[in-house]
Amino acid sequence: MDIIKAYPMYPGLQTTKAHRPGRDGKHVASIRRQKAPPMSATRQVPKASLPDEVLEGIVDMLKALHGPDGCATCLMRDLSSLCLSSRSWLPAARRALYQDICLNAPQPQPNKKRPKTSPACRMALLRRTLRADAYLGALVRSLQLPNASGFWAMQPCAKTPLHQYQDSVAALVMACPNLEAVSGPVLSYDCRFSKLLHALSTRPRLKAINWLMQLPAATEQQPFADSGRFAEQHRRWSQLSSLSMHGELEAMPMSATLIPMTLAMLSSLCHLHLSNLPPDTFNDSHLLSLPRLHTLALSNMTGITCSGLSAFATCSNSQALRKLHLRHTPIASLPALARVLSKLDSLVTFSLVQPLPPMMPATDLFVLLMMPYLASATLSNLHWDMTSKHDTANTADDILARSIAAGGFPALRSLRAPNDQKGLFQNLCRPVHRIDLPSDHFRSLALPLSPTRCFSKPPTTSSASGTLSRAPSSSAGSAAPCTNLLAARLAAQSRIEDARHAHRFRVAVDDEDGRALHQFSFGGFIGTIGSPINYYLLPDQGSSDERGGLVDVSDLYVDTDEDSAGRGPCDGSWSRSEGTFTGKGDKGKHWHTKRARWTNVVLH
Repeated sequence: MDIIKAYPMYPGLQTTKAHRPGRDGKHVASIRRQKAPPMSATRQVPKASLPDEVLEGIVDMLKALHGPDGCATCLMRDLSSLCLSSRSWLPAARRALYQDICLNAPQPQPNKKRPKTSPACRMALLRRTLRADAYLGALVRSLQLPNASGFWAMQPCAKTPLHQYQDSVAALVMACPNLEAVSGPVLSYDCRFSKLLHALSTRPRLKAINWLMQLPAATEQQPFADSGRFAEQHRRWSQLSSLSMHGELEAMPMSATLIPMTLAMLSSLCHLHLSNLPPDTFNDSHLLSLPRLHTLALSNMTGITCSGLSAFATCSNSQALRKLHLRHTPIASLPALARVLSKLDSLVTFSLVQPLPPMMPATDLFVLLMMPYLASATLSNLHWDMTSKHDTANTADDILARSIAAGGFPALRSLRAPNDQKGLFQNLCRPVHRIDLPSDHFRSLALPLSPTRCFSKPPTTSSASGTLSRAPSSSAGSAAPCTNLLAARLAAQSRIEDARHAHRFRVAVDDEDGRALHQFSFGGFIGTIGSPINYYLLPDQGSSDERGGLVDVSDLYVDTDEDSAGRGPCDGSWSRSEGTFTGKGDKGKHWHTKRARWTNVVLH
């Protein structure tokens, strides 16, 4: 039989006929598929030969490509497509899709219809999927859910939206046997049975829990005497590594044995964050009895004194401490600060935020001749913010700067000093051409006159009592001050531009007779050439410029749908290429409901 070549539009197909069509009416046609030509030796890499580590690395690179411009919905869309692309990609892509699940509430739009899928509907669909396939439920490690306010806005007809939200989250938690962390719900303990707390207590692999110590409306006159029951809540969490407790001014009275009994249940605890707790609940004696920790953060702790911190630095249990954050837990003595820095041999990150700088006793002024006075051989990251407004550098700033210049911090690589009025710390760091961001000059129109401002979160009270309750307010009736990093960057950039006019080098070119031909100056900058220190004025992940850049326990209770970077909600349009549309349908192929780019707040 003759072989007739196939048409170009069907590669790999050939048509065989006994007779050419048109010469007689009898012909037999059959189509057979031929094997494709073998690939070259350099391209013969079967998909099955790639190990799981390589596939997981490619998936991690896909996550990195989304970066800050994408959102959880865009990432889940791409991972879902990757699961359907090939059987070899299915295990790695499915693990990445279900390990860290993030459900953002849709962004409310004025004069728009309500979205078809509410947070409750999405949680119900996810719960049904995880219950139908136990393997998928076992993959889940973390859940990032919309907070109660977003759920309430989408369920205006519900009689008890707070309890309904609590039940939905609890049912979803029960479908994840290997759950390690839950973000979004605000957990408060009021000695009553809660479905959500019961569901969390059955998750033995839980690694992080954040408590909000509030006084429920139904028990305003009852003291918090059942500390044993609260501690018993942590017995099953043998793998819990991060614990945070934030109290309010109107919080219920707490027993002095509450924290010691709770910490005794947690054998794997590494990160402890305490905020706004009364002196009876946590003071110097509790500080000295802490177990070996890697991270300790104390915010607005009035029961802690300089002598207690000095004694804690000399304890054997503090030698493993790598991060120490002190926010408005005033250190009034500079010698106490020197002892803390010198005695903590493993300290890598240290943060100090307080209104007034620590003072040097008049009897110890002679030791300032022996520099460096402040020293740490291991400290790598330093956050130093004295929020009180001053036109000149205070004594503590001057001593710290002289200590850094004298080599007291050989491992220091990052220095964040927002309230650096005269550029004292900036002059010790590596020179840079620009330190501000492109959008800073537009955002500066809304800045206050002073870079130091008060930041507070408006409390959102709820009418129903339960495990999810109102957001925390300030502990003392007024917000704690912090320095705005936006104003700090603008001030630092202004100092850089001023230094360019004060040239450091002057060049004169003369001829053979000594007459000047050219004269020019160059080299104006601020900083120290060859310095390994980076002058860092950007906020940590989860914080913002207005909150001083340092993540605090209270940042956990800010609306998680807020975009601190000011990028606006995401609708998926960032991933499309301009000019590649072939029709109207292709234009919206990658778009989705507008949702905020939610940044997960991590305390450590």
